This record gives sequence, structure tokens and C-alpha cells, in this order.
Amino acid sequence: MVQIIDPGPGGDLARLLASYETRLRALERTAQAAHSSIEGGSMEIYDETGALRGSVGVQPDGGVALVPVNTPPPPTPTPPAVEPVLAGLVVGWDGQWDDSYETPSDFALVQVHRGPAADFIPDLTTHTATITAPRGGNVTVAVEGYTPVWVRLVAANTAAVTGPPSAAVQGTPRQAVGGDLINGIVTETKIAEQAVSAAKIRLGSVGADQLALGAGNLVPDPSFETAQTVQLIADHPSWTLDQPGNGSPTALSVDATGAAKDWKSLRLTYLRVLPGERHFLACDFRVSAAFNGVPKMYLCYEDDAGRILGYGVTEIAVPLAGPWVRATAQVQAPQGTVGAALYVQAAEVSAGRAWFDNAEARTVVSAGMVVAGSISATELAASSVTAEKITALAVTAEKIAALSVTSDKVAALAITSDKLAVNSVTAGKIAVGAVDASHIRAGAIDADRLAIGADGNLIADPGFEGTLSDQRVAGSAYWSLATPGNGSPRALQVSAANMAPTSRAMTLATLSAVPGAKVWLTIDYRVSDDWDGARVSFFAQWLDAQGNGLGYSTVTTGSAVVRGAWATMSGVPDSAAPTGTVRMRVACSSVDATAGTVQYDNAACRIVMASGVAGARTELSPQGLRLYDDSGSEAVALVTGQPNYLTLSTDNVPVATIDQEGAAGFQTLSVVDTFSVQGSDWKDHLAQFARGIVAIDYQASTVSNVSGAEMGFVELAFTAEAGRMYRTTLTCYADPSTAGGEVQLILRDGGTKAPLITSEQVQSAIYPLPGSGYQRVHLDDVRSGESWGLGQHRLLVSFKTAGGPAGQTVRLFGGSNHHGLFYVEDVGPYVPETGAYNTGGGTTTPPVQKYTKTYAASWSGSYANRSSYNSYYGNRCVQGHYSSTNGTQAALIGFPSALTSDLAGAKIIKAEIFLYFEHWYSNAGGKCVLKAHKHASRPTAFSCDSEAQTISWKRNEGKWVDVTAVFDSTSWRGFALDPNSTSSAFYGIARGVGQANAPMLRIAFTK
Repeated sequence: MVQIIDPGPGGDLARLLASYETRLRALERTAQAAHSSIEGGSMEIYDETGALRGSVGVQPDGGVALVPVNTPPPPTPTPPAVEPVLAGLVVGWDGQWDDSYETPSDFALVQVHRGPAADFIPDLTTHTATITAPRGGNVTVAVEGYTPVWVRLVAANTAAVTGPPSAAVQGTPRQAVGGDLINGIVTETKIAEQAVSAAKIRLGSVGADQLALGAGNLVPDPSFETAQTVQLIADHPSWTLDQPGNGSPTALSVDATGAAKDWKSLRLTYLRVLPGERHFLACDFRVSAAFNGVPKMYLCYEDDAGRILGYGVTEIAVPLAGPWVRATAQVQAPQGTVGAALYVQAAEVSAGRAWFDNAEARTVVSAGMVVAGSISATELAASSVTAEKITALAVTAEKIAALSVTSDKVAALAITSDKLAVNSVTAGKIAVGAVDASHIRAGAIDADRLAIGADGNLIADPGFEGTLSDQRVAGSAYWSLATPGNGSPRALQVSAANMAPTSRAMTLATLSAVPGAKVWLTIDYRVSDDWDGARVSFFAQWLDAQGNGLGYSTVTTGSAVVRGAWATMSGVPDSAAPTGTVRMRVACSSVDATAGTVQYDNAACRIVMASGVAGARTELSPQGLRLYDDSGSEAVALVTGQPNYLTLSTDNVPVATIDQEGAAGFQTLSVVDTFSVQGSDWKDHLAQFARGIVAIDYQASTVSNVSGAEMGFVELAFTAEAGRMYRTTLTCYADPSTAGGEVQLILRDGGTKAPLITSEQVQSAIYPLPGSGYQRVHLDDVRSGESWGLGQHRLLVSFKTAGGPAGQTVRLFGGSNHHGLFYVEDVGPYVPETGAYNTGGGTTTPPVQKYTKTYAASWSGSYANRSSYNSYYGNRCVQGHYSSTNGTQAALIGFPSALTSDLAGAKIIKAEIFLYFEHWYSNAGGKCVLKAHKHASRPTAFSCDSEAQTISWKRNEGKWVDVTAVFDSTSWRGFALDPNSTSSAFYGIARGVGQANAPMLRIAFTK
């Protein structure tokens, strides 16, 4: 606090002022920081334009440093010098700049970046090394492989600001030569995969027992995309690479133009081949309209002297100027073969062009593997395949050509269950009648080799459309097939006409079962209007080994039977298969009927997947998911048609629950992101309360003024926010030197700058000084954040005396046990001014008041194609485009007539709408487009205002949103949901009138 010693009433004022002037002049002639220090903070540095350039002193993290801010980027370094070294590059910088003569004073370092092309953009992924010396230097950069790379330099200053990159320079790492290697240095782990090619191995040095042959593609660049193909065609001007290929970027092409027919060939690779070795060849061909030859791919077989022994060719008739055609062939090396060259060729051609792509050359039999389609019936001797020739699970579907397995090729009992991969042998692989009982070993085909139905339904012909259902009802006096079914041609029907009360059941399936099994059952049914039975049921009956019934698992209508229309009953019965169960009978039944009919359709029975039969377990069925705790009680039920809930337990003690209506209970709750209550963010609820004191200062010492002069007392800073009200208060003691006159308290605002006694005055208070003793003085002000001006404000309370005796002074002070107080208090949200002058003469017009009213929607509906009302959705509010059926839809929501009367003559302060979106096209939610309308009731045709506000919503989220921007007139009567877009991001459904969480409107206004 500032303390000015009062010279007393007898002091020499002129002498005192002269002393101040002398000291001020001395201060102006002295260096500004000559006797200064930074204590517990930092000093900011600004340039001549007032822009912040840095700070020096204690930084926010506690360290002491000079921190530059907003510094200009450094210049562009000169291009790097790049020299190859073993498996890397040496990159050098000479310390010079392309666009500057001097190194910047805040130079920090030069980054070295490496990229695949000359125009690559340096970023964090390309940064490989750093040069820190301002006069330049060298660094070594490791490079994988021996392909060329490009190097650029980027300078950075001490503020971590980077400049523009230098020009790029290419470099290629040096490969090892003889002088780089010593004996034993190259081991197996030092050789990269596929690094040793045929040209590096002496002929005959590697025999068959050294090779582990695979069935992979032997063509080095099968789609002709890499530099290897570029090198192959470098000396063959007729051969080029064209774009695009057949599903690939490029294809190999040959210009076949010539004076006479010729053979234009290109060798792709050379293979070591053993006599009798078989290969699968394939290639895609395409030719131009003028092409007059044959495109081929072939192996040219050679002996150890290089003599040609024969050819293995794949070719096909290719339509001129037509689409790509693929040719395949299986070829075999003749006796004496030691190698084969692989070629593509345009044969006997003199005009046009041919293209080649996606070449394949694969070893047909190697390491026990079989190329797809390579072994057909003609490749097998009769009964040649026996059990000891087949590795377990070695035969899969792609290894067997269609209809290739016939009975004479399979030795009796050769194929057992351990030789077959699951689902490996399909109907298309087996010739009719090929597999009979003599070829299947007893017990070889077990349950895991069989699949019943494509979707897990245990009931065959569940829609009753096939011959099996004809057999089901054949010869029955009660059961028949009726037309139509429920969305299908036929249905199963039972008649109870002219019978005593009795029950009729039809068995639909009988299967194996185990104790503890549970089933999910569903069936559609329709009973005639005259049917008089007790109930309709669908059940699984559990049977023992002798066929005796042990119990039932049943879904049933009970007495609540729907008549005259199709209905569905489904569910997972609680009862599981009892002990001793070995079979299950699934049947539908009509119970205790004497008249009428019952039809059945779309029956299904599926085993419930469960992790156990008792205690803690999981059960999964088409109906949903259930989790059970250790006691066997349901802990989680996420199923259709029943209440869903979630209970979390610790040591069998429930600690949290969410029920089917969304009500939740938790021991503790921690929310990281938004927390919403009744559709409003919790922060909005808190905003309705005062936040209390936001800045305060206590005065325990004295400040005195000069007689008649204004003097500052205390400064306090705070930040004004939008929509808030602030009270500013000073309370302290005043002590005049003599009685008489008055003391004036003045509140001044300096904004973000230091406040002075000449700063803007925003409030004052005046107190007479009848005596010379202490008296409590007070200054108070209340205003909004907008009135202050949003942002920081440095406030100053100053004071002076007036109208008193000559030489009168006053001091303001507080003591250690009677503090003076200067504080700013947030007293709550913004309150508009609504008062009016009243002289007490009985005014007839009451003052304006602020009101906040909430209105529930009175009508709502959707409009197809943004045109006519769509009654299909009732009161629900659909917006956006889902299909051409309704086109781009929109919705209207209206509010009661009270809204009109309330807003007549009012001024709207804020408008908010509550909407609950139950569905969006995307699980992540969507965007609602809100517009205002003037309809007093639901119209037959859609229309609304054009001004729009777009707000994002999540699925099953209800919230209040501020829509003042579009609901800015008292003539509006409601809202439209109208994106007018076919984007799926806007397709959503909001709740309407009569549904839970229906729309509401909340208006704050003055009137």
C-alpha cells in the first residue's frame, strides 16, 4: 500500500511540490531499469508497434528464462550437400542462407528432412536429424535399402518457429563392396529376405534337398509396377508401360507393328526347374483392333547346355479391342530340364498392340501344397488316394476341382474326419454317386463336420413351402397346407371343426439335445374368428433315451389370442433341458379347440448360446443378451420385448443400476464431459446463481491527499463476462484534518491499462465532514458485464476534499482489526432494466417486468417431400431424406395460443426449444436444422421461414438449445425441422406431442 506522510496543516505546500518536481526530473534522466528487479514474476517485452515479443523472468512452469514470442520465421537454408556412405547418407550445411546474408540472432537449429520425392512436404514424419551449429555442419542419416531419397533443410528459431524448406537434393546410399566385408561377417540374419537371386548362386550348388519350395507366385513383378520391369524394357523399344492395367496402375504393352509377321518376346525371369516339375501359368491379355497375332505367356525349358527342350504355353483367343481376358494353363518340364525362362510374347504378328498384366507362375506341387484346380480326376490313379497319403486337415475346398472326386479315385476308408478341413468338401467337388458307405470309415463323420441350415434354424422348411411339408401333412385328417402364408405362398394349418375339445400338435423337428440346453422359439400364427380354443403354443419337448417326456420349454399366447390377423409369439422359455435329456422334439399346437382353424408360418428354433447352465453365465439368443451373477440372478438383460436393465455388483452386492426407463442409481458419479439435467447443461443451471466475490482487496494502512487535490487510494482488477451482473463496493474510514466540507469518493475504470485519476469515472459517492473524527464511508455500483465491456478492467478508487477550510486534507484507511474493503462481486445472471420514473402521481402504465415462461407443444407432425402432411408418422417429427418413398421430409411444431397473447407487445430476450431425438441415421447422431413458422395450427401443406440454425444432436438425447437467432420476432408461433438436404447426416426423428419428452419452448421476455 502507498503511504504519503501528511506534512500537517502547518507544512509548506510550495516546498513540497518543488521537491516532487526535482525528484521527477531526476527520475526522467535515469535509466528506466537502473534500480529495478523482477520479483516473483516476469517482465513482458513489446516492439514499437505494441506487439508482444517475449518475456523474461519466472515463467508459468516455475523456471527462469527469456522466452521469445511471435518472432519472425528464419530464412531459407542453402541446399544441403549429400554424400553416400554405407547404408546411409552424410548431409552437410554450409551455414549460408538462400534469402538472407545474416544468420538470425534467435537461430536455434536446422532440421534435416528425408522424403521419397523432390516436392515432398517436410513434417514430423520426415524429420531425421538436426544440425545445431550456426555456421553449419554434417550429420549422418541412416537409409533403409538402396533406393534414392531426397533431402531438404528447414531452419528453426528459439521460439520453435520454422522457416521455408530448402531445395531438395537427391542421394543414394552406398552398397557394400569387397573391401567392406571380412570373413564370417555375413550370416543368415544379415541377409535380407529375397536378397539372394539365382544369378548369385553357382549352377548345381543348391540341390532339391536344400530347397523348401513354396506355391507362391514366381513372377518377380507380376503387375508390372516396379523399377524391375522398367529395367527389363530399357533395351526393348517396342515394349512400354501403359496406364491403367487390369485393376492395377500399369500394364506391360508391346507395339507389334512390322513389315512382316514376327514374334515379339520379352523375358520376365529365369527359374531353376527339375524334370517333371509342373507349373501353373496365368496372365491377363488385351489387344487392339488392329492386332493380328496371338498373345502368349510361356516357359522355355532348357538343359544344362542351354539347349531348348520344349515350351509350356498359356494362350487364349482374345477379342479385338475387347475387354481383358485371362488365360491359364498347367505345364510340365520335360526330361533333362535344369531351368526355364519365362516370357510374354506377341506371336506371328505385324500390326496393332497387345497388353499383359497380372502374370502368375506357380509351382503346382511343392512342400505338400496343391495349387487350386491343379489336380483333377485325370491326375489320379484309381484308388491312389489312401488315408496314409493325406495329412490331417490338408484337404480344403480350394484344393479340389469341381466333380474331380469320383469313387474310383478314393480308396475305401481313405478319407477320415481328421483328413478334412471344416467345410472343405462341397457338393460341387464330388461327382454324383462318388462317395458311398464303403469309402467312409465308421465314426469318421462326426457332429463338427455337419451343419444344419444356413442360419442356425433347427427346423427344416420353416416356411412350409417344400416337399418336406407336403410329407408332414400327408394322410392327416386335421393338418393341411393353406394359401397364402404370412408373406409367403403357404402356411401350415390345423382344423378343429366338429370335434370335442382337444389339442393337436405337429412335430416340426426332432434333434439331439443335452441337459441344460435352452432354446429360442418363434412362430407366426393366425386363428380364425370362430376358433374357440384355449391357447396356441410353440414348444420344445425334452426326451430321454427311451423317448419318454421329461419336460417342456414353451412360448404361448395364453388366453390373449389375437384373432383374424397374423401375430407372432417368440421368446426364450425359462425352463432348460432337465437331467437325462438326449433328444428334443419341436412342435406347434392348438389347445382345447372344438371349432375354427389355426395357421402357422415362419417357424424357427435356435439353440441359446450359453457359457453355463447355472450360476454366473452368459446367454445369447436372437432375442438379446442376458448376464447372470454368481447366484444365478439376472444382472444384465438386453433383450427385445422385455424391460432392459443393468445391475453392477461387487462381491454380490449391487452398487449401480440402470432400469428399463433409464433411471439410474450410482454410489459415486464422475463426469468428465457434459452433464445435463432436464435437457440443460448443468453449467446453465449453475449460471442462474451468483458466483460471489471475484476480486477483493483489504486496506490496513493509510493514504492521505493534498488539500483540494484528487488522490488515488486502491486499485483492483477483474474480468467482466457476458450475461453476468457485478456489484463493486468500497467501504473504509475517512479522517479529515479539520471539520467542514466533504470527501468525494470516485470509481474510475482504466480498462486493460493502468488506471489514472484522469481515467473514466463510472461512479462516485459524497460524504459531508461535520467533524474531524473517523467516519465510515461507502461507495457502491451495480452493472452488467456488457455495460462494463467484456474483458479485463483495472479499477481505481480515488478521493478528494471539497468545500472545506483552506488546507484541509483527508486520509482514507483501514486498520488491522477494522479493514477497509474494496471488492467486485458476481451477483448473478444479467437482469434487464425494467423500472420507470414515477413522481407519485398515480401512473396508469405499470413498469416493464421480466418474464420467463415455458410452453408445451400443442401440435406437431411430419411432411413428405416438404409438401403434404404425412399421417403415417402421427405426431412424430421427421426431418431429412431416407428413401424415395417420402422424399426429403420436414416437420412442424406449434405451441398454444397463450404464446401469442403473452408475446403481444413484448421484447424477446432469449428463446430456447427442447427437443428429444430418438433416432438418427448414424449411431453418432446428426444435425437438426431449425427454422421459425407462423402457423397457429397444423397446416395441410408445409411452409416456414428461410432463416435457419443448425445444431448437432446425439441419439436418444433431449436438450434445450438457444434459438433466439431464428425466433427473433413476437409474430413467430413455432418451429420447423427442415434441412432440405438428401444427406444422411440430416435424417432424424424427434419426439412429438403426446410422447414422452415432447417438445417445449421457453421464452424470456420483458413486457
